[in-house]
Amino acid sequence: MNAARPWRGASANDLSADPELSAIAMLDAVLAVTLEALPAFVPELDPRARTWSDAPPDVLAARQIVVHGLHLRALIADYRREIDRRLDDDIPF
Repeated sequence: MNAARPWRGASANDLSADPELSAIAMLDAVLAVTLEALPAFVPELDPRARTWSDAPPDVLAARQIVVHGLHLRALIADYRREIDRRLDDDIPF
């Protein structure tokens, strides 16, 4: 699984300027755990499966969580890069 890099620690100044960073960091951490745990508890989520047509509804739902969770982690990584870039641009030296 290609996990996004760990969230860099936000300083008190970062959080006062962008308080959403703490919520986004928690969301990213929860997604990371979920994306590791679901395949462990739902072994039918094997990404090499040839067909999903006869999978039970709970497996299909778990698969959707994984698919959308991976996409959401990628979006979080994009957001984090933009915030990091902006914070780096604000450094006066």
